[in-house]
Amino acid sequence: MFKIDTVQSASFLVACEEGSIRSASERLGVEPSTISRQIKALETSLGTALIERGRKGVRPTEAGTILRTYLKHQQSEQETLLSEFDALKGMRRGELMIAVGDGFISDFVGNAMTSYKAAFPGFTYDLLSGSTEQVLHAVRTDRAHLGLAYNAGKERAIRTAAQVKQPLDLLVSPTSEWADLSEPVTMAQLETLPSALLKSGFGVGDMIAVAEGAHGVRLRALVHSNSLAVLRSFVREGLGVTVLPAFVVTREIADGTIATKRLAVPELRKGEASVFTRYGRRLPEGVTRLVDHITRSMVAFRNAG
Repeated sequence: MFKIDTVQSASFLVACEEGSIRSASERLGVEPSTISRQIKALETSLGTALIERGRKGVRPTEAGTILRTYLKHQQSEQETLLSEFDALKGMRRGELMIAVGDGFISDFVGNAMTSYKAAFPGFTYDLLSGSTEQVLHAVRTDRAHLGLAYNAGKERAIRTAAQVKQPLDLLVSPTSEWADLSEPVTMAQLETLPSALLKSGFGVGDMIAVAEGAHGVRLRALVHSNSLAVLRSFVREGLGVTVLPAFVVTREIADGTIATKRLAVPELRKGEASVFTRYGRRLPEGVTRLVDHITRSMVAFRNAG
């Protein structure tokens, strides 16, 4: 009976998901040459080319796309089988793969994961963090069972389980000169303030770019970063302001190191926190229950409209 080598197929799948041999090698912790050899061996055993190499990386051939679909279906069916066994045993074990936008990490770990782990201590967690686009990519490619992201938008491959309005606010240090700004803060005021902003690719950064285009202005960004820690430090040190949803700085608001001010900018009031999965994917029971738990336990899913 013919069998597909699991190591070779894993190298092939990860290379397809990452779009490059080098990225696949970093994710799997092996040399790029090893990934290439595994894929070549799989191509030889199947008698067909599975990937195409180009200047921008690798992509599956038509045969590779068929194989990838088959392997993903096989993985999903195995997950479902194990999930059903676990459900019969009272959900005593399992691995939950979750992609989390950077702004959700503290909220997820402190509120959702902590209480879920207490209820179901046998689960382990594979957590990925990154921008909104990185979270969506992880869910699309089945790298994660579910994703948490801000301003994720809508697309056919993604099934939104819950979505809650979370507008952007102006964040300031209570001891800074901007603490006395009257509310709501207008776009005309906002463009004069020294700020630290998230880069594009993050839901917040994309919303700010839309607002800038709608009003024909550019905000006075002293810092552009992909790190929320940088933005928080910038504000706490009194260097300027930033624009984020309030749930990202719940702890800082509570301890009095950061204050929020309402913005009178329609384009910045439309943001939403979302939890989502890939459309059509059969999820383990532990993931299904976790989605429901997230919506009941996380600050991000309490409407701040």
